[in-house]
Amino acid sequence: MSGPGAAQVRVGVVIVHFGEKGPTQACLAALQRDRSRTARRVVVVDNGGTLGSGAWRGAEVVVLRSNPGFGAGANAGVAAFAGEALDAIIVLNNDIEVTDGYIDAAVEALRRPGTGLAAGPLYLDRPGGTLWYAGGGVNWLTGTVRQATSATATREERTVGFAPGAAFAVGAEAWRQVGGFDPSYFLYNEDVDLCLRLRRHGWRLLFSPDMVAVHRLGAVTGSASRSPFYLEHMAATRLRPFRPLAYRLYLAALHSGYALLRAAWYRAAVRGEGGRTAAAAILRGHGRALGQLMTPPRAD
Repeated sequence: MSGPGAAQVRVGVVIVHFGEKGPTQACLAALQRDRSRTARRVVVVDNGGTLGSGAWRGAEVVVLRSNPGFGAGANAGVAAFAGEALDAIIVLNNDIEVTDGYIDAAVEALRRPGTGLAAGPLYLDRPGGTLWYAGGGVNWLTGTVRQATSATATREERTVGFAPGAAFAVGAEAWRQVGGFDPSYFLYNEDVDLCLRLRRHGWRLLFSPDMVAVHRLGAVTGSASRSPFYLEHMAATRLRPFRPLAYRLYLAALHSGYALLRAAWYRAAVRGEGGRTAAAAILRGHGRALGQLMTPPRAD
């Protein structure tokens, strides 16, 4: 699939699908409305095998019936482009809707010197509405990610320390050099890990104001409502992207206190079974994080 008057520049677009078809249909429709002149090939990775093989809604489908998780799904989508000379790879959650010109803006951003990954403003409801991401970084004191959400932050192209996995473009060389996502992450914080590994290899992460998209947050995982699924998986992977071991041990002590306090808050503030379920999910997830504490992050 390619835009009108497509040039020789080639982009591979990967959409990771799971669950209901509606969000993925909207994601594909937005890509089709994008009048970028850049030639593109779109692959939908079906984590769970609900779309069927072959083509669907104008895109190729790669079926992964076992649902190996978001990162492994994205890796499988990129692998479908093996042997192609790509100028950029765009990875999207299926609950993302890009705006007109997104693909051209992504290619242009990756042309900036030393840039390995680029991402732009993400809005929750409509372009110009509630901001979810306008640049970000890692707070090394707490081992957490911070995201700018002010309108002024959307106006400046700049180097950032973190870009979310929901919607980004990455250079083919940068992706190859770090090996893509670490597939051992099932869900959440695989984007933190990818960003840190790119940075360690000397690649620049760029915020591009022209890469505008809408993020229908939590369409599949319930992250917008802080579902028990979200709480557990976020806690389970929070420590893993960081090195060295001494720093992870520091974070483990810090987050142990945080997990206990957060679980207690849910028990007190959310009545009934909902509060108990949420608290148990947090503690279960943090227990998994502690169990993996001695396992080093993926080698660069």
